[in-house]
Amino acid sequence: MPAVERQSRVPTGIDHAIQIESVDARMIGLMRCVLAFSALIIISLDPAGPERFVTLTYTSLVFYCAYSTALLFIAHRTGLLAPFRAAHWIDVCFYLYLVALTEATSSIFFYFFFFPILVASFSRGYREGLLVTATSTALFIIVGLVFAPYAYEYDLNRTLTRPIYLFAIGYMITYWGGYEIMLKRRLKLLKEVNNLWNLRFGVDHTIGTNLDRLLDLYEGRECTFVLARPTNPASYLMYSASRQKRGQALAPSEIAESTARLLLNLPDTFAAAYYDPARFWWRKYWSYIAYNLDARTRTETLLNECKVLANLLDAQSFVTVPYTQHNGTSGRIYITSINKAFTQSDIEFLSQFAGTISPVIENMQLMDELILKAAEHERYKISRDIHDTTVQPYIGLKLGLEALYREAGSQNPLSRQIRELLEMASMTIRDLRHYAATFREKTSMSGDFLISAVNEQVERLKLFYGLDVDVKSDITARLSGRLAAESFQIISEGLSNVLRHTNAKRAFVAVFCETDKLLLKIGNEKSTSGIKFTPHSIHERAHALGGTTFVEQSADGYTIVHVTIPM
Repeated sequence: MPAVERQSRVPTGIDHAIQIESVDARMIGLMRCVLAFSALIIISLDPAGPERFVTLTYTSLVFYCAYSTALLFIAHRTGLLAPFRAAHWIDVCFYLYLVALTEATSSIFFYFFFFPILVASFSRGYREGLLVTATSTALFIIVGLVFAPYAYEYDLNRTLTRPIYLFAIGYMITYWGGYEIMLKRRLKLLKEVNNLWNLRFGVDHTIGTNLDRLLDLYEGRECTFVLARPTNPASYLMYSASRQKRGQALAPSEIAESTARLLLNLPDTFAAAYYDPARFWWRKYWSYIAYNLDARTRTETLLNECKVLANLLDAQSFVTVPYTQHNGTSGRIYITSINKAFTQSDIEFLSQFAGTISPVIENMQLMDELILKAAEHERYKISRDIHDTTVQPYIGLKLGLEALYREAGSQNPLSRQIRELLEMASMTIRDLRHYAATFREKTSMSGDFLISAVNEQVERLKLFYGLDVDVKSDITARLSGRLAAESFQIISEGLSNVLRHTNAKRAFVAVFCETDKLLLKIGNEKSTSGIKFTPHSIHERAHALGGTTFVEQSADGYTIVHVTIPM
């Protein structure tokens, strides 16, 4: 029996600049070349150029021109959409070096610092741009003081004015660049909400996936979605996404009415962002933003209620907006954070997000209901056909076997084999009747009982065919009943193939739930080495579920069928 290992893949982090394509590395490389060659030409033509370290300055600029050309060549050959992060830091260091070689704070290379600030802000966002701005300003002051020319040439006016100018204009560039990236990420999220949804995954999967996206957008700690459905009696559900437990929001949990009323206590037109004044001391007098969505006006009400909610959510900062559907379902979305202070812009976008996802959920629920009603009659017809065309012949076969067993008598050598056939027929009739009833009543297998059903099938195979099957599993409550039923059919088909096409007496089944996919493995000890095959029925079932299939011939003589299905 081979070791069955769980294969996990941790997705590598992708920078937001690459995802949203805010900048083009080729254009940036071209502008860097323009700056480099322009500086070399200006220094060469200007007779009032550098008076100190003249040769070193020319040599350095020639080197920088070559470096810029090399980066431009790499960008064109590789087709990069975003520049390397180290590139703008190298530019800052080189410009500081040129400032030190020339006239310190009076150097013409002072204007070059706006280039790395612009690149960092529009490719990496607000934080990176602010870091480059602050670093450039501080080091420019230090280099200016250390490498200042002789006293009679020292320009105090430029020494004081240029750092202030650099930081002020740099901060404006940083703010605009970061805001552009944030807007593009928000538009990308709204596009995904409208386009990327699949009825097969269900409403819960759609809600959970989008809560995880919200959490990534705001870099929050938790995202909670509370729903109150107008059933009789009313039902309350809570979806909770966490940075520590990815995929947790795919399965909702029912909550008590008392807890739900606390979370839904705010008015349906009320949105707010609250910060703990003790934590955000620099925003002590702006620690609360409340907004009336209908009137589009700011308000100062319900501050105490928001303090209670902060304690209930165990949050130092949170933002919340209402959620409504046309069928009477209402709710509220909360995003909590430890270090982030939310703004009115966050309130407006989160409200827009709630208004965007609401019709998507309504459409999915409506389509699901229409599909179920359209299939109800067909299921009933098929279940009757199963009873009339399959169960009845098996009953006749069972009656014939019983008559043959009585006629043969208990002393006949064939009685034992006839008795085994009679037991198999009885078990098959029972399974067919159960399947027909389940099919007619729209009852699907619960995800928790998938392994129990597999174990029952394994015991039957061992009893009648002598096939010893080892079952390994690690599944979660997020496995839907529909997917569990399809998985059981795939596993049954795989074990049936082992019986029909091999002489194996040992096999294994492995069922693993990853973050966003279900992994199935069916293997047997007899290898068909050198023969490539595809289990067509399993492949078709997996393909219909959006999954993939491949067959592996392991080194220890096992033939293993791998099936991967998205959850």
